[in-house]
Amino acid sequence: MDMKREDRARIFSAELWLWFQKNKRTLPWRDLTEKDDNRRAYLVFVSEIMLQQTQVSRVIELYQKFVRTFPHIKDLAAASNADILRAWKGLGYNSRALRLRDAARLVVQEHAGQFPRTVAELVRIKGIGEYTAGAILNFAFDVPTPCIDVNIRRIMHRLFFGPENDDGTWHRSDTELLPLVALIQNKALMLPGWSAKDVLGALMDFGSSLCTKNSPKWDEFPDGMKTAFSAFGSTIVRVQKVNNKEPGRIIAGTFVPERILRGRIIDVLRKKKATKAEIGRTVITDWSKKRDAWLQKVLTKLEKDSLLTCTKGTYHL
Repeated sequence: MDMKREDRARIFSAELWLWFQKNKRTLPWRDLTEKDDNRRAYLVFVSEIMLQQTQVSRVIELYQKFVRTFPHIKDLAAASNADILRAWKGLGYNSRALRLRDAARLVVQEHAGQFPRTVAELVRIKGIGEYTAGAILNFAFDVPTPCIDVNIRRIMHRLFFGPENDDGTWHRSDTELLPLVALIQNKALMLPGWSAKDVLGALMDFGSSLCTKNSPKWDEFPDGMKTAFSAFGSTIVRVQKVNNKEPGRIIAGTFVPERILRGRIIDVLRKKKATKAEIGRTVITDWSKKRDAWLQKVLTKLEKDSLLTCTKGTYHL
């Protein structure tokens, strides 16, 4: 007979709390000591945008430097494209930097620099999605707010519905999973010691260290937690990786994704202005005129994305 959802949530929450007390990660954007909760919201917001598509270890390395450069939301809002792209060096996916700055401007212009306190208001700010809104409310304001990212989706799906499909797709939607996140939060907050930020942090840490995508460490799950997962009658399986071919070019015999070339171009322009030929000779090891049309397409896309500007044949941030 299948274990009731309430019981599974209760067992999982209790075991997660015990596991988290021993395995909690120390991260500079967690357990913030600032008394100003709006300042905490700003620091959480910056970290969440950085963590999109970038490894935690890399963000740890660069986060502190970034927030020293832009210590307050008004500083970030006032930053030029060149300022923000130089400060973003090493984090990749440079368009995120501009989206972060643009969202900061909206908070300053439309909310007097104060982050709203509801998901509905936060997601009206372009650049803040539902998960980021939830992270701000949980981590900065300690307001219990169900939200879903890839780690939480994976945990909820496996805990309540069993493993995902072999190709990594899900057979349950976030609409079905979100109430289950709320159930986990409610059960967890009944236990002494839990806070909204700790519940979300525990889910994130558990998903990134044990309940991972391709090689979940089932043997390291707490015994009581195994009961909650296995009660559904499914075994956590290794998910096959799906290789999605991304745009790019063969350069000197090696495939180089377009996103890597875009990053190399921005790196060149962080240091100085350059012509198309100068950029080509720097970022493409087998540069020749025959690659001119392709490079122009990449430069045009970057300009369209507001990541660079061309003035009389010279490119700059």
